[in-house]
Amino acid sequence: MDLEKKFWKPSVTSQFFHCPVPFHMDTYRGCLYNCSYCFARDFVTFSRRNSEHKEFQYLVGNRADLLKNWIERTLKKEYDYNKAEEVAFKERIPLKIGATADPFPRNIEEKERVTYGALKVLHEYDYPVEIQTKNPEVLASYAEEFIGANWTIAVTLISTDEDFVRVCEPQAPTAKSRLDAIKKLTDLGFYVMVKIQPAIYPKILTDLPEMVKAIKEAGVWAFNIEGLKIRITMPESERKIMQTIGEYLDMDIREFYKNERQFGAKGSSDYELSPTKKEEFIFLADSLAKEYGLKFYNADNHLVKVGAGCECCGTEVLRDYKLLGCDSRSILFENEKGSKELEKCFVNFVRNNTHKGKTICEACSCKNGGYLK
Repeated sequence: MDLEKKFWKPSVTSQFFHCPVPFHMDTYRGCLYNCSYCFARDFVTFSRRNSEHKEFQYLVGNRADLLKNWIERTLKKEYDYNKAEEVAFKERIPLKIGATADPFPRNIEEKERVTYGALKVLHEYDYPVEIQTKNPEVLASYAEEFIGANWTIAVTLISTDEDFVRVCEPQAPTAKSRLDAIKKLTDLGFYVMVKIQPAIYPKILTDLPEMVKAIKEAGVWAFNIEGLKIRITMPESERKIMQTIGEYLDMDIREFYKNERQFGAKGSSDYELSPTKKEEFIFLADSLAKEYGLKFYNADNHLVKVGAGCECCGTEVLRDYKLLGCDSRSILFENEKGSKELEKCFVNFVRNNTHKGKTICEACSCKNGGYLK
């Protein structure tokens, strides 16, 4: 049975409050890697429940031919501020591929080349793209066809401890295979950064020095870091998956993070570390980056001003692009690449109706006023 293929267009996400690059498109729906900390598990579960194609682990692939059609139509249109995704594309906001589903599922992308097709289409327009993956090996296998592409590549790597990686990311490639693939890509001239997301406390404190040394040797130019979040409301099945991390660390990780919440933001839907504990790994990462001559970006929601700038996804190495300029990170770092056109778009893609009818700029203004105080 062939892989089911449908088309879904790129979208602007509700992360616009704090992210200057709130534009993404997954090339697959569903994911094979079964990471125990996965924030997108609800999306994955939905995809699996609604697909009949069990031979392909319930994956659905996006159609590159219809992506090209959508691009052609979009480029011919006038600005429509009710369609933020079209405005974002016309303004050349970098497109994140791999936000909720890895674009390189093992044994699938090699055969189906779904992501390959999308990248080929985007390459025709020299469109700025950020590729996010845990499996850069597949990308490295055909990257020579895209020498000079307008890409920044972000590879997730939470540890070089292979036993720990297997506990947290049971179906994902090993740390060594990721580092080897990163080296192949950087040797070809591609910009690759590493995403240490999530940083799992307290293990991150012992792992960071070896990790930063390893990624420097692989040729990366930068890395970012963001602490683990544990959802407050979580089904029992998901709690058991999460607890596998705690068992490896000999701690009740959910209880540990729950007790930390007294220090966290009120009204949050997640348990997070206290600012004091976050500072331990953020300052350590910043120090190691300086030691190895790498750029460091803090992708966490604490000490946001620490780091090299607002573009924590590594987009600054791209060509001919714009960002959102009214989000909290852009304001803190005085981002000068902001798109006034994207700010004019109406908010019709937030789950609740709090900002319904407002423009992105208006929605951000009321929230950022408190954020910056």
